[in-house]
Amino acid sequence: MKKIRFLLFMLLALFYVTNANALIVGNRFERDGITYEVTAMEEAHDGLPKRFNVKFVSSKMSGVVNIPAKVKDYPANQYEFDVTAIDNNSTVPHATSVVIPASVTTIGANAFQVGHIESIEIPATVTDIQKGAFSQMKSLKEIKVAAGNAKYSSDGGVLYEMEGTKKYLAGYPIAKPDANYTVPEGVVGVRTNAVQGALNLTAISLPASLKELPATKDGNGFTSCKKLTAINVNSANTTFKSVDGVVLSHDGKELVAYPCGKRGVINPAYDLTSDPGAEKGNVYKIPDGVEKILEGAFTSVEYLTAVELATSTTTIEKGAFTNMRNLRDVKIASHVASIGDGAFFGDIMLQKIKVDAANTTYKDDDGVLYDKAGKNLISFPAGRAGEYTTLSTTENIKPDAFRGAAKVTKVTLNTGLKTIGQDAFQQTKALKTINFGNPSTLEEIGQSAFWGSGLEKVELPASLKKLGTYAFKSNTNLKEVTVASGSQLEYLGDRAFESCSNLETFKFLGTNSLKTIGTSAFGGDSKLTSFNIPKGVTNIKTGAFDGCSSMKTVTFEAPAQVTNISEGAFQGASALERIELPESVTTISKDAFNKCKSLTEIVIPKNVTSIDPTGFQECAALEKFTVDPANAVYSSVDGFLLSKDKKVLKAFPPAKAGTYYTLLPPTIEEIGKQAFYYVQELENVTIPEKVKKIDEFAFDRVAKLNTIAFLSKVPIADVASSAFNPDNVDKSKISLSIRKDAAAAFNSDAFWNQFPNRLVSFDVETNGVGNGATEFFPLSKKAVMVVDVKADVFTYVVPAKVKNADDSKEYEVRLWADYGLQHAPANVKFEEIVFRNQLDYVGLNAFEKKDGSSTVKRIFFTCKKPAKDMSATKWEYGNTQHEFKSDLKIYVKKSVIDDYKSVAGHEHAGWNRYANQIEYKIPYYVTSAAAPAAAPKPLIKKKYGTFAREFDTDFGSYFAEEGKGKVAAFVTPISGVESGPGDYGHSTYMVKMSSIDLNGGAANDYSYIPAETGVLLKVLETEALPVDFYYTIGEKDDVTYSITGNMMTGIVVKDQIITVGSTPVYVVSGNKGIFKKARTGSLNMPVHKAYAKISGVPAGAKIAFVFDDGTEATGIEAIDDSEAKAVKHDVYYSLNGQRIEKPQHGVCIKNGKKIIIK
Repeated sequence: MKKIRFLLFMLLALFYVTNANALIVGNRFERDGITYEVTAMEEAHDGLPKRFNVKFVSSKMSGVVNIPAKVKDYPANQYEFDVTAIDNNSTVPHATSVVIPASVTTIGANAFQVGHIESIEIPATVTDIQKGAFSQMKSLKEIKVAAGNAKYSSDGGVLYEMEGTKKYLAGYPIAKPDANYTVPEGVVGVRTNAVQGALNLTAISLPASLKELPATKDGNGFTSCKKLTAINVNSANTTFKSVDGVVLSHDGKELVAYPCGKRGVINPAYDLTSDPGAEKGNVYKIPDGVEKILEGAFTSVEYLTAVELATSTTTIEKGAFTNMRNLRDVKIASHVASIGDGAFFGDIMLQKIKVDAANTTYKDDDGVLYDKAGKNLISFPAGRAGEYTTLSTTENIKPDAFRGAAKVTKVTLNTGLKTIGQDAFQQTKALKTINFGNPSTLEEIGQSAFWGSGLEKVELPASLKKLGTYAFKSNTNLKEVTVASGSQLEYLGDRAFESCSNLETFKFLGTNSLKTIGTSAFGGDSKLTSFNIPKGVTNIKTGAFDGCSSMKTVTFEAPAQVTNISEGAFQGASALERIELPESVTTISKDAFNKCKSLTEIVIPKNVTSIDPTGFQECAALEKFTVDPANAVYSSVDGFLLSKDKKVLKAFPPAKAGTYYTLLPPTIEEIGKQAFYYVQELENVTIPEKVKKIDEFAFDRVAKLNTIAFLSKVPIADVASSAFNPDNVDKSKISLSIRKDAAAAFNSDAFWNQFPNRLVSFDVETNGVGNGATEFFPLSKKAVMVVDVKADVFTYVVPAKVKNADDSKEYEVRLWADYGLQHAPANVKFEEIVFRNQLDYVGLNAFEKKDGSSTVKRIFFTCKKPAKDMSATKWEYGNTQHEFKSDLKIYVKKSVIDDYKSVAGHEHAGWNRYANQIEYKIPYYVTSAAAPAAAPKPLIKKKYGTFAREFDTDFGSYFAEEGKGKVAAFVTPISGVESGPGDYGHSTYMVKMSSIDLNGGAANDYSYIPAETGVLLKVLETEALPVDFYYTIGEKDDVTYSITGNMMTGIVVKDQIITVGSTPVYVVSGNKGIFKKARTGSLNMPVHKAYAKISGVPAGAKIAFVFDDGTEATGIEAIDDSEAKAVKHDVYYSLNGQRIEKPQHGVCIKNGKKIIIK
């Protein structure tokens, strides 16, 4: 059955089903197997009630389709809509029954297409059923109406409508089995398309009471009834009569309706000899006396190939002979004085319209119908193929003139043409080229003029002043559109280029007058890559570029005048990477940039005063909002969109969601409406201490959120009921992370107690048992922040990972909190911090106590990547705040020192301000505080020393850069104690030692010392180290080393008391370069040194070490506890009792004895 297009073809617009929440009027979503379209989203205003409505569009469900009265958008569950309508052309291909809810008031044309529905019931609430509402329900046998409906009723399964006191036949079931139907007396009219497409009806009888048989150019009341051969009228009817089954006016002057299945008289003269398979000549002769053929009279008639006009016929109304499948002969006699627009459109076999030369009103140009003056092109035969050039006299192409001409390929328009009428070239599928004339004088292109044409390129002339709604809609072959320089077009029509799925470029070639880009003007143009908004544009209307998924750039020609970015204007522009709005913009409306999946930055100018909270939803790649500092309403910090006073978080940039942590600006006091809406990658968030309010839908549809950490110890009291929308948020899957002393408060809070899972900060002694604990605060399931330190050590080590004993989970240590030492007790005086982790965040005043003082002098970063979040820079405090004090030395690996010092490459700059404090050379010498200008002294003066560190070190860096100062590290005895001399004195026993690289250290590198490994250092080639010797942080720490047989024990973190037992303990004097044996008892070993334990030494024997480099051994002497302390501290006094840090020469006192320094 032929589908009738009387419905206004433009209603078949392509819409987009969205599985997200970016909804504006016209968008669609699917829920529970049913697709809906949003028709209203209006909050209550000016005394009017709230209107959030949708209409039913389609369902692929089998069996019964039960349409609900209310539905929430899916998967958002944010809005609840009333289902108030059934859409035009809605489909239910597999349904056997549909239940329409009582909320529905309107049923559109061609509803519930296809399917297997035999009966349908109209609710009592329905007040509007569109013409032809059930004409595509191919199995429908019965239409019922619920009791109580004041407008509609059913009689024998046929739908009737009351309009005041008048009764109309409104819908005949298409599959009703009866061959004949009599319209009951009392009915005054048959609605257009009321009996459309009836499959079994062969004859219908109209009552004497009938007064109205309305029609349109697309159809009459009986369109497409292929078997209908007779429309009979009661002889008592005073308005109409039937002549041989054809309806005429009672006076016989108007032909009203011709049955679609009625054949004419076979006449071989009208046979198509070139096509033997074509319908034989089948002619109907208009009865004598008929003066006018009414609108839609012959629409969709199946078999007629020709109609012969009566000599009395003077008028053919618009659409009189449309969509006649076999009509191929049309002759306009001399007496025809009026032909309506589109009288012959869609007649696919018609190749010529012949006009009698004697006709004074019309003529034809090789079969194309014009008025006599040649000013108006009225009808182009729809079956004609090839190219056509309009007459040079043509001023207007009338509505529907080329409509349905499926074979025309090119049309050249003449200079002098002014208008192209509505639907003029609609559905000209083969039309590839339209030439608007040179020079063009075209001023207007009407509504739907080129809808569905095959055009590949369009060059809009400068003369064009008006471009109608849907003008080039659904031109799926269209790739390029240009607008000539000097364009007079002010309004680019609503949906003018909508659904042009291959449109790649749209360019203004020069000056233009454009002021408005219409609603959905480029909606769904998925290949349009860029657009330059002309400077004269003041309004970009709703959904103007909705669904332009390939659009990478949008620019605004200066000086721009656009003030409002309307609802959904750039929604779905998923390739758009960055947009900088001009200063003229004041308003960013609802959903303006929703689903811009590639958008990384939006620049908001100073004059913007209103940003809808839904304006940027579902922009997964959005990293930052950049707000002009002069803006009086909004601000931005680190890319977050904030209120001007920085107290309200307006929008969270989704790309800032981190796996390890997600921090928010510390100034905020309120999390605004929908601030985190649909941030799909948000796994965790840390709520700043000052936050006191969480607004509506703030955390709605955050599917992966599993942790919320609270810096405040007081639960937030003001939380909107929808903040964690219960339709979308499962609170049982979200853990609240709180400080250990806040647990009771959160557990007793009525709202927060709805979240049953807790993560609580925990203490771990990471720097040795008994040295004091560190409090770690989980900010996610993966990472913790150091929030409080009570470790009493010299070098505090931050581990890469830490385990929580309460739940046995291991976390990465990624952050050091703001004011991380402010609660440290007085005994916490460590001078060094070693970060053995990948630190990502360094807090404000991170290493200072509450009074601003700090004992920390040196920090070592062993990670290769600089912390990306430097708090003072991240939160844009400028130079008023800092992370590191200016006298703090920062040591990093040599390989990354440029990364630490430079701005480039950092997600958040901030390290460059400390460039003068950053170094990779770690001094291995001492200087005098009393005499800083004096030359430094090496820490190894006599060949040997011991060493241990909390991180991997490289003692070969100095030699590699300076060519001197070679040092080797030894660890393991090759054999036990053996007889043999030493290199000092007369030792009779020795221990042979091998270097670290032969015992599990870094291959072929005897100067590389793994973390926490005690070693014996030997200066090679010289006796003392150079005075400016340094070592570096080891670069090979990606390997775990296992040193075998090490007789050296390193001291790290802090000084250590060693108990000397039966196994002798030996230490090295850096000044003397000799080993000394510790006396029995306790020994205070300095940090970063090492000692040796040697068993099997004969009583009273002297022993020496011999090294595997083939050189000398070092002698061993006894050393007591006070001397061991002096190895580190070496305290000297002058003869006047004044302390000397580093004596150079002369007589001084050490440990109560006079010594001479040479």
